[in-house]
Amino acid sequence: MNIRANDFVLEIGSGHNPKARSDVLCDKFIEDDEQRGGGIVTDRPIVEADGQFLPFADQAFDYVICAHVLEHVEDPKQLIAELMRVARRGYIETPSEIGERIYGWHYHRWIVNLIDGRLTLQKNNQQPQFGQLFHTLAAKDKHWKRFHITHHNIFLVQYEWENNIDYEIRPETEPILDLECPATLQTLIAPDGSNQGKNRWLPLLKNAVPRGIVSRAKSFLAKGKSRQKKTLQEILVCPQCKGAITWEEQRLHCKACEQHYPITNGIPRLFNFSQGVR
Repeated sequence: MNIRANDFVLEIGSGHNPKARSDVLCDKFIEDDEQRGGGIVTDRPIVEADGQFLPFADQAFDYVICAHVLEHVEDPKQLIAELMRVARRGYIETPSEIGERIYGWHYHRWIVNLIDGRLTLQKNNQQPQFGQLFHTLAAKDKHWKRFHITHHNIFLVQYEWENNIDYEIRPETEPILDLECPATLQTLIAPDGSNQGKNRWLPLLKNAVPRGIVSRAKSFLAKGKSRQKKTLQEILVCPQCKGAITWEEQRLHCKACEQHYPITNGIPRLFNFSQGVR
């Protein structure tokens, strides 16, 4: 990710493993861990909100990280529009179509590919074919785990953008990946040479560090940094109408649309469940 030294960074769907570089966290489910790998991390400013209705002012951030969220949402156009509204640049990561076919997450609404630099989305109507087989292999079989990590580009879509997100939504009946095409196969196996040499093994080296140590190190780095330039009081707006909000002792109030949002354990909870579900 091309994050600059003084960038003010938002992370959406930060969950149990936020990036050390993120200044503000946003997650839709503070208390529900069903769709993530552990308990929510709240070691820096965090709000509960839906990525499709972000409670941040226009261009409040320099960079926004949106990893493993796009495939969940009801309206990807709305989420993508919100990403471009609140930040100038950003990074999107999702499972690839290959990843979806092999692992089969039943709660993913969209299949995502990266074709010629453009994100392509299709409704996910596939039924999981292999149950928990590959999830179990990834957890217990060191050979499969190593293959997955060293060939992560096969299983992931990684897309960095500036000013504009190039994407399209295609009919679910229209095939996207041509796995008989040599050029497609070459792109999957070694995109831009990034799967060659030492870069191929770097993710494996990172994965060798126990997750608990990584989490503590990230928290330490997040608490120790001094680059944060804005407080939540300065950048939060109403997620419904984008109007100004006033801070009260236990809640936030939008005078424009008369919405109230609670503050629980110091966390603004700006998710209105009438907006829909992920």
